[in-house]
Formats: sequence, structure tokens, C-alpha cells
Amino acid sequence: MKTLLIANKHLGALVLEMLLRRGHDVTLITADAENASAIWAERLSLKTTVKPDRVPLVGEDIPAGLDLVISAHSHRILPTWVTRRPKRGAIGYHPSLLPAFKGRAAIADALAAGVPFAGGTVYHLTNELDGGATVMGRSGPLQKPVQVIWGEAPTQIWRRALMPLGLELLTEAVETLEGA
Repeated sequence: MKTLLIANKHLGALVLEMLLRRGHDVTLITADAENASAIWAERLSLKTTVKPDRVPLVGEDIPAGLDLVISAHSHRILPTWVTRRPKRGAIGYHPSLLPAFKGRAAIADALAAGVPFAGGTVYHLTNELDGGATVMGRSGPLQKPVQVIWGEAPTQIWRRALMPLGLELLTEAVETLEGA
């Protein structure tokens, strides 16, 4: 599948690796040349566009003939002309049980609210912040809770549970969409 990955940091690098193992033809858009996604893509000589989130995407940033767009650890809101382009959809991972706790501070907001469970959701990308419907996987909606450990900081729950969950849920989403 021809896949556009819009990703940053370690989760983006893990998703990139998963897509390549599955035989995808991947193009990466990342916000910073120094993050793990960009460094990994450079080592693999993959086509990469480095563009800060505040800089709009243009037509030449988006490859023709796309099958799938995936957003992993990205804060970029994609315009409709991008999300409607791929044949099998545009999906993203968000570290909350959507529709609760949208936005960049989702983990901190969930912890501040004192919820016993945080979680992650794979959803259809729209031009609304974390606003699309939950993607359906083989076993149902791709949304899972994780237990919050009392006193845990947002970065701790991210590393311990939410980042691995993101890779798990995005992998299931890709497997499902490959069979579509």
C-alpha cells in the first residue's frame, strides 16, 4: 500500500518500522528533522518532508495515488483535501478515550481529572481536532483503556502504556484496512 505517514518522535518511528515490515511504500511528513521519526527515515533513505505543524501542507507534499494516511504523534490538523485523497482512508492515534480529552494536553487533562483509566483511540481524521469517528478493527472499535497508576506523570503513562497501545491499535487498523 502507498502510505503517507505524518509522524513525530518515537511512536512515529515505531509506526514507520511497522509499515515498512508490512511492505508499505511510505512517505513521511514530520515537524522536526531532529526527532526519531525523521532520523529513522533518513537512515532508510525514505522520502521525507520536514514541515513545522504551523506551516500548511501544499499539493506537492502529498504523493499521488495514496491508499492510506496515518497520523502518529502529530499535532497537525489535516485539511479535507488531504483526508479525502487516500483510497482506504486517513486515520490517527490519540492518547485518550475519545471523545473525552481532546487536544495536545489530553494525558495531563485526564490525570488532572482524576480518571482511573486513560486510554487510546484510533479515529478517522477530519479537519476537526480529534473529532472523527472511531475506526473499527477486527474485534470492534479501536479504543482501549489503560489503568492509571496513582502519582504517574503524563510522560510516564505515555511511555509505559499509551505509546505501546498506539502502536498496537494502529497495527490492527492497518491490518484491517489492508484486507478492505
